[in-house]
Amino acid sequence: MHTPVIAADSDQGPREHQQDAYAHQVADASGGWRASLADGFGEHPRTREAAVLAAVTAIEAGGEALDAVLAATGAISLAHPGADCVMVHARQDAPDDPIDVAWVGDCRLWTWSPGDGLRRHTHDHTFGQRLRDRYVAEDLARAGDNALTTSVATAALADIGTATAPPAELVLFTTDGVHDHVDELLLAELVTDHAHTPDVLAQVLVDAAREAESGDNATAMVIRLPLPESPYLSRQELLLDGLAHVDGFDDDQTVLRRLAEDRAVGIACDRFLLREGTTYWCTKDSDHTDHHVSWHGVTWS
Repeated sequence: MHTPVIAADSDQGPREHQQDAYAHQVADASGGWRASLADGFGEHPRTREAAVLAAVTAIEAGGEALDAVLAATGAISLAHPGADCVMVHARQDAPDDPIDVAWVGDCRLWTWSPGDGLRRHTHDHTFGQRLRDRYVAEDLARAGDNALTTSVATAALADIGTATAPPAELVLFTTDGVHDHVDELLLAELVTDHAHTPDVLAQVLVDAAREAESGDNATAMVIRLPLPESPYLSRQELLLDGLAHVDGFDDDQTVLRRLAEDRAVGIACDRFLLREGTTYWCTKDSDHTDHHVSWHGVTWS
């Protein structure tokens, strides 16, 4: 069973302190995962520590995502009274299970799949969002985006947002330092372009926020979930099966096997090998489906 790949990038920017924090945990046996993203705010000297504690406490907590956020609320109120943050937490027990989401404030969680595109599953707890919900003009609502209606340290049970997201190929967490400055159309384009390289995607999103002159801490965390295993052999696997029985090809078989493994986890194959004057290499289009995979130097019957 393949396990999720998790990557994150965070930049302090022009702020005096870095107050964003994230934490994640993967269960190798089940392919499940837990992840938290927290964004500290205010002038308290332990704001950063409170954000870190909230993120870590949530991934270590049992129960559902809601229980995890409640645990974070209790932890920072006890350990760092007066410090505060907002956060989003999500967990998935296995790759085919729904994603359990809970949040307080304006950190966001998104999912992406080729068929569904980018979908947002959180609803900001800000005065700006409250005005949008009442159909107030966008320019007026935007003025209230920096005013929170609740926070981790002050949240009661009824204040915590919850959602259930369907299984997806990619899960994305962002702080407002990213999504307040990278509009949703550009965000969707960047996610689509880099969905198969989580580390690159996280860095690209933070870079885009900086290019848009975000003056806040900016953090993005990306979880690339394992693709479901097909009961049928792919064209590459059929090719491998045939080449494995060709005399004298044993030394090169590991290279071809590496190509097939790369394809299975969605990594573009640009390696090649030579055999008796013939070059074999693999390319594919961005959707990473078998329909768009070409093995050059091979004649298909």
